[in-house]
Amino acid sequence: MSAIFGILRFDEAVVNPRDLERMSNTLAYRGPDGRKFASDGPAALGHCSMSVNREDLRDAQPLHDREGDVMLVADLRLDNREDLAATLGISATDLSELPDSALVMRAYKAWGEDCAAHLLGDFVFAIWDATRKKLVLGRDHMGQRYVHFHRGRDFFVFATDLKALWSYPDVPRVLSEAQIGRLLVLDRRRAAGTLFDGVEGLPGGTVMTVEATGAVRTRHYWEPHADPVHEGRDEAYYIAAYKRVLGEAVACRIRRALRPPGIVFSGGYDSAAIAGLAGPVLANSGRKLIAAASVMPADYRGTIRHARPWVEMCARDMPHLDVHYVTREGKSVLSGLEQSFMATDLPAGSYHFVMHELFSTLAQAGAQVTMDGHGGDYTLHPRGQAALARFLARLRLRRFFSELRGHLRLSGHSVWRTLKIDIAAPLLPGAIMRLRHRIRHDAKPAWDDRPITAAFADRLVAEGAIDEPAPPVARQPPVDMRAQILSTLQAVTAAAAPSLAGLAALHRLEVTRPFHDKRVVELALAIPQDLYVKNGRNRYLACAALRDVYPAEFQTRWRKNDDEIPDFQRMAKSIEPEILAEVKRMERSDDIAQYVDFAKIRRLLAAREPDDHNSGWEEETQRALRGFVVARYLKWFRRHNR
Repeated sequence: MSAIFGILRFDEAVVNPRDLERMSNTLAYRGPDGRKFASDGPAALGHCSMSVNREDLRDAQPLHDREGDVMLVADLRLDNREDLAATLGISATDLSELPDSALVMRAYKAWGEDCAAHLLGDFVFAIWDATRKKLVLGRDHMGQRYVHFHRGRDFFVFATDLKALWSYPDVPRVLSEAQIGRLLVLDRRRAAGTLFDGVEGLPGGTVMTVEATGAVRTRHYWEPHADPVHEGRDEAYYIAAYKRVLGEAVACRIRRALRPPGIVFSGGYDSAAIAGLAGPVLANSGRKLIAAASVMPADYRGTIRHARPWVEMCARDMPHLDVHYVTREGKSVLSGLEQSFMATDLPAGSYHFVMHELFSTLAQAGAQVTMDGHGGDYTLHPRGQAALARFLARLRLRRFFSELRGHLRLSGHSVWRTLKIDIAAPLLPGAIMRLRHRIRHDAKPAWDDRPITAAFADRLVAEGAIDEPAPPVARQPPVDMRAQILSTLQAVTAAAAPSLAGLAALHRLEVTRPFHDKRVVELALAIPQDLYVKNGRNRYLACAALRDVYPAEFQTRWRKNDDEIPDFQRMAKSIEPEILAEVKRMERSDDIAQYVDFAKIRRLLAAREPDDHNSGWEEETQRALRGFVVARYLKWFRRHNR
């Protein structure tokens, strides 16, 4: 959760210390263990430190090499310290005294800009090479640490947080209309980048070089792919590799931590895998894994599906868990909304208030580093929704009928529902599905269920800024499930910053995701699609590999997850009068009404009653609140950007 920042002047002017001081002050909450910056003529680098791992206690950044011609700042956790030391000729004794930043410095001295490809872990670094007159920025493979930047006419400025960039003169703070549109139509495929014109984020797996002349070069040193070591193996190999690789990804994140680790815990296959595999590592230290779970109250007996029963099963079988429950009483999407805007400089998600509570709970219990199960569905735990369609399309009829019987037995679904949802939908061409949808819904316009004005949407489509949304029924998983997984992973690496990282930082928490580990991704992309489902059992590989880790009930559990706000629909209905009153005020503002269709928000809010719930998957209500939050953000931004 440390932060980095810096400036490079192209006009050879000396960097003004006051500019660095402002940037440092803006990032102060990320540097409880110290803040420091240093200048070298036209370049300056700064670091805000929070010690999370043992090696961090010996860190002192900005770091200079012995010759004094290279300066480095980094926010990182390296997992291959021993391998790097062996390659670079560093003894075990010397390694024990070196922080991770010093290893990156040695790597740069040995391999130059190629050093990032030799690092393993979560990292972002900035290196000023005075001899070669260049600034080098690097980000880890999947982008778990991050940095934003702006290139002006005479300068280049970078910082972990957006607000630190704006503390430097001449960095624009202008909202991107294209990104506003993408938020309103939920166009996640095109959502890479930041919400602001002229401000970008370095993609994962990327190194950027900025010359003192102003020239900028960017190249990818890594992209998601299968490790050839894992390809073409048998089922027994993948079962063993699953447990070994994911177990090491979890261990790397917690074995050197100064405090007990935490996890945002849903009790699902993903977070339960992490929690279970953490057990042996924690047993050696006598520590517990602090788990924060969002659930319904203990006395709730209604029909809303929620995580408490699964969390309790895990707590029963995983004695190393220290479980803390978070419930929603008295809190809603309106709670602390503008505080979230101020903290992250971005529109808060509909779940921001629950995430605040979960992060606050973990921090108060003593955690500094926290994990979650994000990424499991598109790495090691594909749900295999299109598996039946895939077997049929490839005329593997014996496997098809075998899996169909298993699917019907475990899911409890009817034959008709299975044929329609799991087989026909993935196989029918998208054009046919869209035509069917338009006929069923009276040929309503594509934007009818999105809180965006038609004129704004049409303009952005004409400009190529957003894609016309496909109807919901056409978003079924494709038969080539691997292609969908790869597309999702590529979108993750392209994102400017991980979701929720900014909120976690407010609580002095460092978020890291084991399923976004490079090693996990490269194993996942080598696993044959035939193993996504077996004997009707979705997430088959996880169940087989973690049979002795998961509670026994997981072996027959269906593929649905429990949402972080299980009573989302009740929450939305409880604040509907306040939302409608605010909608009435905001629609009088032309600045907001040109983007947000408030009539649609009203209609979407009215689509469901309080008890018409779906455990957080109420699409109409989700879209309504997304439009409302974006509108409130625009109102807040206009007020604070004058």
